[in-house]
Order: sequence, then C-alpha cells, then structure tokens
Amino acid sequence: MILYTFLLALAWLGGESFQQDTIPGFSEPIQSIESPSFFQFAETDIEVITPESLTDEEKIFYIRDQWRFRSGDDPEWADPGLDDSDWEFVSTNLTQADLAFVDWSGLGWFRKQLQVDPRLIGKPIALLVDRHLGASEIYLNGEKIHELGEFSTQPERVETYSRNQPIVIVFPNREVHTLAVRFINPNYSESGRLLGNNGFRFLLGDWDTHQNERFSFIAAWTGTNMFYIGVLLTFSLIHLLLFLFYPKEIRNLYFSLFAGGLVLIAYLFYRIELANYTFETIYFMRFMLVSEVLVLAFATRFTHSIDKELTPFFANALLIAGFMVALLIWLYPYELMWLRELAVLVFVVEILRSLYLMFHHRRSGVGIIGFGVFVFVLGLVISIMINFGFLNGSAQSINMLGSGALILSMSIFLSRDFASTQKNLELKIHEISELSKMALEQEKINKEREIETRLLEAENKRKTSELEEARALQLSMLPRKMPVLSNLDIAVYMQTATEVGGDYYDYSIGPDNSIVLALGDVTGHGMKAGIMVAAAKSYFHTLVHEEESLAILRKISSGLRNMNMRMMYMGFILAHYRKGDLKISIAGMPPALHYSNEENCVNQIILKGLPLGSKTNYPYKSSNLKLKSGDVVLLMSDGLTELFNEKREMLGYEKIKNILLDSAGYSSNDIINHLKQLSESWAAGSSPQDDITLMVLKVPEN
Repeated sequence: MILYTFLLALAWLGGESFQQDTIPGFSEPIQSIESPSFFQFAETDIEVITPESLTDEEKIFYIRDQWRFRSGDDPEWADPGLDDSDWEFVSTNLTQADLAFVDWSGLGWFRKQLQVDPRLIGKPIALLVDRHLGASEIYLNGEKIHELGEFSTQPERVETYSRNQPIVIVFPNREVHTLAVRFINPNYSESGRLLGNNGFRFLLGDWDTHQNERFSFIAAWTGTNMFYIGVLLTFSLIHLLLFLFYPKEIRNLYFSLFAGGLVLIAYLFYRIELANYTFETIYFMRFMLVSEVLVLAFATRFTHSIDKELTPFFANALLIAGFMVALLIWLYPYELMWLRELAVLVFVVEILRSLYLMFHHRRSGVGIIGFGVFVFVLGLVISIMINFGFLNGSAQSINMLGSGALILSMSIFLSRDFASTQKNLELKIHEISELSKMALEQEKINKEREIETRLLEAENKRKTSELEEARALQLSMLPRKMPVLSNLDIAVYMQTATEVGGDYYDYSIGPDNSIVLALGDVTGHGMKAGIMVAAAKSYFHTLVHEEESLAILRKISSGLRNMNMRMMYMGFILAHYRKGDLKISIAGMPPALHYSNEENCVNQIILKGLPLGSKTNYPYKSSNLKLKSGDVVLLMSDGLTELFNEKREMLGYEKIKNILLDSAGYSSNDIINHLKQLSESWAAGSSPQDDITLMVLKVPEN
C-alpha cells in the first residue's frame, strides 16, 4: 500500500518514473529483457546481429542485457580466448534482485560474444549508453576501444561517466567478436538505495541515425518541460496576486504554493532526465524527496481550507509536521526513506478523506475538484499500463495532462467559488428587498428541495458513469482472444453481472511453449473489485514466469492484502500446462472438473485454501494431472454453480458434470456453448447476480 501511494503521489506531482528504460529521443519504453531465472539460453550464448534485426523506428539492434559476469579485476579477462563458461549470467543493470545472487563489491567484468553479419563488418555502428552509473573500460576482441568516465581501481579517483552520446564501434572481419566491459561503481550503495540499480546498459544502433539524437532529445524535452513549467507558473502567480489583493481568501495562497512546488518538481524532473541516470541524479533526487513532501503538505492544507468544518489547528499542525518531516529527510535521506513514504501515505489519505467528507457534506463545487482527481487517477492508470507495456504512448505526457487537469480543476473551483459567492450575495439582497418573510421562507424551502433533487440526480449520473467506465476498464484488461495451440484446445466465456464484477481470466505463454492460465473472482462488485482485478493482473504478468505456481499465489495474496481493501478478497486458480502435464493450484475457488476420456468419468479437483489477500504465507496446495487424448478440464468461478432458478434453487455440479460426460467429439467452444445453454435455461431469462466465467481446456483426440 505504501509503494502504491508513493507512485500515486509521484504521478500527482506530474512526474514520470525516472527508472523507466528509455533511449533519449524516444518516448516509448524499451522492451524488458528476460531475466535469467526464466530465460532459456540456446546451446550457445552468442548473439547474432544482422541488418534485418535493426528496428524500423528506433534504428536499434537490441541485445540482451544478460552478460557473463565475474566480480573482481584481472586484465586477462579481456582476452577473447578466455574460457568464461563458468561465469555467471547477470543483468548489467545490477538491480537489487540481481545482487542477491552475485558477489558484488563495486568492481567486476562483463563479457558478451557477438556474431556480426558480414554486411556490417567495417561499418560504423553506434554503441548507445542507455544507463551508466560509474566508470568503465570497453574492450573489443581484447583491445581497449573506449573509456567511459575516469576509470581507476581506487574508488576515490573514479569519475562517473555522465554523457550518453553514441559511441562509434567498428567490428573487424572475424567470425565471433568478444565485447568485454571492465566496470566500477564506487557508490553502488547510494545508487542502489535511490535508483534501484547499480550498473549500466548498452544497445547497438545505426550510427547515422543516433549521432545527433542527443541534441534532438534535449530540444524536445526542454520545449515540453518549459511549456509545462510555464503553465504551472502562470497559475501560481495569478493566485498569489489574488491572495495579495484579498488576504482573507487564504486558499489562494495554499494553491499558489502547491502550484509553485509543482514548478520546482517539474524542473527537477527535467534536470534528472538530462543527468541521464548518473550520480548527478542523486543530487537532484535529494531535492525531490523534500519537495514532494512539501507539495503534498500544501495540497493537503488547500483541501482543508475548502472544508469549513475542519479545525484550523488540525490543518496547521499537519502542515507543520510536513515541514518537520521534510527537514529530517533532507538531513537523513537514506535512513528516513520509510518516513518519507509514510508521510506521502498520510497526506494522500488525508486529501482523499477531505474530498470524501466534502462529497458527503455536498460541498458546492467540490465535483469540479473530484473530476480533476478522477482525470488524474485515470492518467495514472494509463501511464502504469504504458510502463508495463499494455498500452503504447508517452507516460510523461499522460502524467502531465493528468496533473494539469488537477491544477486546472482546482483553479476553476476557486474562481467559481468566488463568483458563486458574489452572485449568491446579490441574489439574497434582491430577494430580501422584493419578497416578504413568508414568501422568502417558502422560496428557501423550494430552493433546498430543488438543490437536493439536482444533487441526487448528479450523484446518480456520476455513479452510473463511473460504473460504466469501470466495466469498460475491467473488460479491456481481459485478453481479446485465447491462444491457438496445436496440443491444447482452449475456450473461455464470461457473462458479467449488472454491476462491475470482479471475475478475471488471463494467460501467458512461456519461452518453453508452456502456457499458464489464470481465473479469478473478487468477493463483491463495484469500483474496488475493478481495482483489485487490475492489481492481480499486474502481479500475474510480473511473476508468472519468475516463480512457481504456489509462490505466485502467496506473493499475489501478500500484495492484495497490502492494498487494505477492507473485506475484499480474490479467489484464484492457476493452471500450468506443459507437454500433457497440468498443474492446478486453487485459492478459494470452486473445484476444477476433470473429464477422463479413458475412464469416461468426471472427477472433482478439490483444493481447499483461503482467497488471496486474506492471509500471508498461507500453505496453498496444487494437484498434478496427466492429460490424455480427449480429456477435458473445466475451470470456473462460482457464478454458474450458484445460479438460481425461479424456485430459488441453485444449479450445482451434477448438471455440469453431465455435459462434460457427453463431451466426446465436442470442441472446447462447443462445450462452452452447451454450458451457456444450461445457464440460460436454468435462469429462465433472469439476469445473473454474479459474474459467470468458464474456461475449458481439451486435449485434441488423436
């Protein structure tokens, strides 16, 4: 929950994740290279580079960031004839996860073998420095060709490389080339804490395209950020002047300080990007840590100033606490990182609580700010999906639009509130002069009824709109179609209930042609169910090929529990199929049904376990099946078995088993259609009270 709210606060402040892998000048994220825990190397780890492997848009030869690695230092390790088969494979990014498996003390060697197409021999190729947190020496076939920064085995004499202009590299005419990097990061402890990685990342690209790319990137990045900073600065100055001319309206001061803080943060993001992830980044990040706390403190004070029912003492105490936390974080940035995240959590929760109370009290005009918050959160969701590769686009632009909408909505609210106050004053004066006391009382009653009716209509319309948008979001997260496999026939069906449901299905195909299928069911409906489904999808695709099934269930359960959704849990089924072997793991879901074609019977696979999010480290169990020709496996949520007919009788399992017993000769899609007909006839036209999700797996008959 703390990590999630930390990301929420960062996007609130209009920033973009500065740990995203990008090449300067390109707005799209670089595709992640698979980690060695699940990447299956071929008989040789030699990478082949051909003109055909050059991407059309970025003009990049993508090479894996998995290199052979050995800690320590020996100049003989640059020799292309060295036998490095006993070296470990590790990501050159040297994240905290990578360092858990290697011996790293700040100095080491990386080696990679390349087979270059003869058409590229002797031609200049750009070596792109995507990230570099130290100094290094680069060797090609045993000869030193470049030095990045000032390399020294004495840490105090190391000067970090801080440029990212392309470096020319020319491959001579030979069959296999050995690229060796002698790398040192004397400050790996600090970079690991603040940046999450300690190493470097190289890519190869077309020299003609990339030699001037850095200057184009700086121009575009500068123009975008200066425009964004200019807009924020305009809002800040306008409302500062409004406060100076009318000091009683102190809300303008808090808003001006909030917008001015965003100006500072936008500038720091600008400098961080130009620093290209070097140790200059750490310098600016120290200011970022303090600025973000202060900006959120002013945003909280602004929301407090809107609600007149909150006591000034509490609001001012929280603001002073924000200054004290900022001071402590400035003095002890590494030791008090937990305090910063806690402060971010408190401020974000307090802002949301204040907005909720204003909605509850029907504070006039608060819907404008609520709309700005909604657009901002929508932008956050979209940017997260872009960073995870589910959508294409610029996460930075989306975050700028979201935070810009938030600032605009706050400014509109203040302007509207001031204008509304003046208009109401004029109206009351006119009514007092024109109407009698009795007419005035009657008019007041009529006005109150009218306002109450309109507010109820607006609230119902807003809730309906949110439910429709949440339903669209839920359906957009589901796969558009299931994969077509030669050894497994898969079909899926979902019928959603009247509200936003919590059913979810997904799949992921592994590098060994295995497939992992997922089916989930959140307890309850509404926006919270949609949020939990989105979180489960992210965890599933992050962990699916890094962990085994039971570990995935435990980690997703821990993540959902940390979201603190208050009595919201999620049943989950994982089915891992590979070469006829099916491993099923169940957490709080109905039993899976297995039809054995050889025995002509249907067996229930019952694995009792708590739903995800209810308890950490729960001992979930799994069951292994050997599927044969004609076998069928049905995975489902409880929506079908708990479907009621007109007599309020539940459907149960027996009728479903009968359909599976008659499945000989049917495809998975035919079985799905028979189950749909069963549900429709049983419900007799009435809408289901819960989502119905069915997933059928059938081994084709020989």
